[in-house]
Amino acid sequence: TYWNSSRALYRQLDDYKPLIGDERPAFEPGTNWSYSNTGMFLLGVVIERATGENYFDYIREHIYYRAGMEHSDSYEMDDPVENLAIGLHVIKGGPAGGGFSTVGDLHHFALALLAGTLVSEESRTLLWTDHAGAGYGYGFGIEQGPNGKVVGHSGGFAGINANLDIMLDHGYIVAVMSNFGQAASPIARHLAGLIARVPPDGEQK
Repeated sequence: TYWNSSRALYRQLDDYKPLIGDERPAFEPGTNWSYSNTGMFLLGVVIERATGENYFDYIREHIYYRAGMEHSDSYEMDDPVENLAIGLHVIKGGPAGGGFSTVGDLHHFALALLAGTLVSEESRTLLWTDHAGAGYGYGFGIEQGPNGKVVGHSGGFAGINANLDIMLDHGYIVAVMSNFGQAASPIARHLAGLIARVPPDGEQK
C-alpha cells in the first residue's frame, strides 16, 4: 500500500497506522527476539499517548535540545533544508528511522547518554543490556569484542547511511555518516579495527 501511494501522504504517526493495523506478532512475546520496524514505530505511538505530545515535538525538545543536537530533526523532503542529504524512500522519517543528524550531533548524543543527561544510570543499564542474548538491548545494538563492550546503532536506506558506536571500555565514540548507499558501516568497522590496537585510557574521544 505504501509503495503504491504518494510519499507525501505519510508525515505524522497517525498516517502510518492504517498500514500496520492487520499486523500480528511473529511469536509469543518474551519467547524470541527479532528487530522490528513496526515495533519501533509503535514505541513512537506509546510516546505520543503517554506524553500527550506530538512525537516529533517531544523528540526535538527532550532529545535533540537537551543533548545539544542543533542540526538533527525529521525534516520533510519537500521543504528544502540547506546542506541536507536526501533519502529516497520517505517524505519524513519517524520512530523507525529516516531522521537526519550530523557526526557532531551524534557525538553530542553519545556524550549526553554517558553523562546521564537523557536517561538515568538505571535506565541506561536497561538500554545497554542484552536481554535476549541476541546482541540487542532496548533500542541499542550491543557487542562484546576486541574493543570491549560497544553499544550503538546503524541504519539507512537508499541514499543515506549512518553508524554510531559508543565504546564503553575504550572510551571512544565513532560516528560515521554517508549520503552514498551503505558506505558508513564499513568505515565504522575499519575504525573499530584501528581502535582495537589502542590501549584503553578512559578518555572520551
